[in-house]
Formats: sequence, structure tokens, C-alpha cells
Amino acid sequence: MYKQTEISYSLIIILLVISAFIIFSPELAGLKIIILSINLLVTLLFFSLTIVINEQKLHWYFGFGIISKDVELSQIVQTSAYKTKWYQGIGIRMLNDGWLYNASVGQAIKITLTDGKNIYLGCKNVDALQKALKVKV
Repeated sequence: MYKQTEISYSLIIILLVISAFIIFSPELAGLKIIILSINLLVTLLFFSLTIVINEQKLHWYFGFGIISKDVELSQIVQTSAYKTKWYQGIGIRMLNDGWLYNASVGQAIKITLTDGKNIYLGCKNVDALQKALKVKV
């Protein structure tokens, strides 16, 4: 079994700065609770990305697992390293040829499936994830 978790420090810092601005801004008095609640919800949903490989599936989820996806290992045809761009951001993004799931900008693994679709998973250690997938596929 393989498991890797990456914490989205940039998201947490950005939301903390926004929250501090809101708390100390007298103009937003009526909206403070609503905006702070949205910041808390986004933080809880996307504070980390965890990738798990078991005997049959590749599974990944954000935060505590409310937003999650999985793929049967038998559907994976190929993997390769991918460098995410700063403008692709973090979270869940649609790219030209597939979906990107990441907690930080930088390294990702491109996974090509039997149906031709691609999945990009952001990860700290692309080599370890590729090695774990090659052993299972």
C-alpha cells in the first residue's frame, strides 16, 4: 500500500491573510461571519491532497475526504511526470486533455487511462508515485 499527503500551505496562508483583513475591516461588518464561514469551509475542504494506492485502486481526496475520486489500476495505461504552471492554480482544474488535482503548484504525475482520458495528480514525490503505480499496474 502507498499513501502520500501534501498539505496546501499556500492556500492556508492566503485564507488566513484574507480572514485577518476581513476581521480588521470596519466596512465589512455585516458580511464578516459569512465570508469567514466560506473561508473556513474552503480550508476544510482543500487543506490537503492525499493519494492512496491499494491492491486494486488509485484513490485521491482533498481534506477529510468529502471530495474524492478513484480509478481502477487496470485502467491505467501510462504515467509520466508533469510540471504544473503557476496559472493553473491549486484545487481541481480542467486542462485541455484532462483534470488536474493538486494542493500546490509544482510537480504532478500525468496518468493516461485506457479510454484516452488523462488525470494529473499533484504530488511531492513523482518518482515514488510512479514506482508505486508501475508495481501495481
